[in-house]
Amino acid sequence: MISTNIRMAFTSIRSSRTRSFLTMLGVVIGVASVVTTVGIADGIKKQVVDQINQFGADVITIKPGKSFDYDPQTGALKAFNPEAQQGVSTLTEKDLESIKKIPGIVAVIPNMQIGGVITVEGKPDFSGGKIVGTTGDIKQILGDKVDYGDFFDNDDDMRNNVVLGRDIAASLFSIRDPIGQSLTIRGQTFVVRGILQQFRDSPINITDNLNNNVYIPYGIAKEISGSAGQINEIYIKISPTSEPKQMADLINTTLLANHAGQADFTIVKKEDYLAAANQTLSQLTAFIVAIASTSLIVGGIGIMNIMLVGVSERTREIGVRKAVGATNQQILSQFLVESAVISVVGGIIGVTLALVATYFIKIGTNLNPVISLGTILLATLVSIAVGIIFGMAPAIQAARKDPIQSLRHE
Repeated sequence: MISTNIRMAFTSIRSSRTRSFLTMLGVVIGVASVVTTVGIADGIKKQVVDQINQFGADVITIKPGKSFDYDPQTGALKAFNPEAQQGVSTLTEKDLESIKKIPGIVAVIPNMQIGGVITVEGKPDFSGGKIVGTTGDIKQILGDKVDYGDFFDNDDDMRNNVVLGRDIAASLFSIRDPIGQSLTIRGQTFVVRGILQQFRDSPINITDNLNNNVYIPYGIAKEISGSAGQINEIYIKISPTSEPKQMADLINTTLLANHAGQADFTIVKKEDYLAAANQTLSQLTAFIVAIASTSLIVGGIGIMNIMLVGVSERTREIGVRKAVGATNQQILSQFLVESAVISVVGGIIGVTLALVATYFIKIGTNLNPVISLGTILLATLVSIAVGIIFGMAPAIQAARKDPIQSLRHE
């Protein structure tokens, strides 16, 4: 019976192609919008997770201010506020030395961001990078990620060496391997010692974009920044046998003692970054999907209106079917299946358009949308549901028609 109704539905669609297309247009737009949005959100989430996973679970970050707000009872992330760490830093040299004394700590790496333009001979001043003063121990965080040259060591703390992220190296120098070339920061000349590999980046600000970083020795950074110098972050490498949460608790106790009991800092583990990414993306996705879903509702209303018109136009057909023995249930099923088929065809077209759209988004932007099989199946099921829900009223109207009155209809 269902197969017969499906064949009749496609026959009806073919007999009035223009009307059928206009009927399903709202569903096409709605499904395409929702699937594209979910694909973009899933793609961004994957990019963020890949970016965070570049650094292992054995890395803990300390930030000034309260950029992460946790529930005191459950420890779950309540809010993520990246702007909270702006302004005067609360992190000190004493914090560095105190953390080093905690058992299970492998390395403590300061991150001092200093302002200033970068000058390369023969080129205009460049201000697009982030100048970071750090120690040679940063290698324990970045890993073996140097494409050309090498990273400076702790013994090079007062030498004018510089290591460049991949993107800023390409912006400053026209040659692929600028090792040994010179650049100027705040009036001091630095020699390029290393070029980092390309790090994964993401479109939302959860962690730093390392590809635009300019690394100089920590001692030199303190010297050229003077009294304005401040520690913007502290990276901590813990031993593989240490448990990140226990280490974070020990670090928290140590810093509270240094800061007179004031929690004017944030300790961030890998799972905190992941939770912040999930929270940000979930809110954004829910908002956009809610807007895009309006098109599905409009599409469903369009199906209902056109089906109601169709029921009126096919009154005599309904009368003939009832006269030869069709029951009310069979008439109801016929129109419900027809509505569902129209909606599903619209959904399939919408998914196809979403696949095309995400392809062009992928090649035209730095986004990398991901449309999973689960998303496609869900879109198909939603299309069926829209067809059934909004096709119910026309189907009931058709089933209730009196066969005698229907046969008299012209």
